[in-house]
Amino acid sequence: MAPLRWGIVSAGKISHDFTTALATWPKEQHLAVAVSARKLADAEQFAKKQGLAKAYEGYEALAKDAEIDVVYIGAINPAHYEIGRLMLDHGKHVLCEKPLCINEGQSKRLLAHAQAKKLFFMEAIWSRFFPSYIHLRDRINADELGDIQQVEVEFGFPLADVDRLRMKQLGGGTVLDLGVYTIQVILWAFRAAPTKIVAKGKLNEDGVDLEVSAELHFTNGGIARMKTSALEKQTNTATVRGSKGTMTL
Repeated sequence: MAPLRWGIVSAGKISHDFTTALATWPKEQHLAVAVSARKLADAEQFAKKQGLAKAYEGYEALAKDAEIDVVYIGAINPAHYEIGRLMLDHGKHVLCEKPLCINEGQSKRLLAHAQAKKLFFMEAIWSRFFPSYIHLRDRINADELGDIQQVEVEFGFPLADVDRLRMKQLGGGTVLDLGVYTIQVILWAFRAAPTKIVAKGKLNEDGVDLEVSAELHFTNGGIARMKTSALEKQTNTATVRGSKGTMTL
């Protein structure tokens, strides 16, 4: 069986991390073959470090490469939508770094486009593949926690000076950077969308959220409380309470 051939979009740190992790799989199953970046020099440096055969300037050249089956998108947040469409238009399956897009409309359009093309498209939420998360889902599925009644989750670090988080033009904000993890674990536990959300937060001078607290209400009467912050470290825990038991990550 031929390996799944990966193309890497963007030559930043997160793309290095992903490619390094991918290399732990047998090359007969997964093989990174090419990288693209806005600057050819960056792509070539990445390819040399990771041992990739091809380096492209710009993303269209990678999209047109017939020897690539699936693409990992590690570019800045505002670029996810356009790059995602580009790759889908050229028949590529896509694994896109979180956040999928910078707003709901973009996300829905992108996923609808993938469905129309009959191509795989997934947001890369790595924590959902942690053994602890899988264990939590297994316990919920086995009804060992009973009806999920409450989730409390906090996640935060002092990151207010980090460009990707503080700058609007980079798709910044604690919700898109850190809050993705708090929101997804809530949805992981309740397995449903909330019917009501009440939120408050703190913005920087650019109008970017640096801290957010929210309460999410669900149809079964369950409530989730979350806090995500780039101003100070939080407890960085998630507690799921059910009618039969409690589990903390």
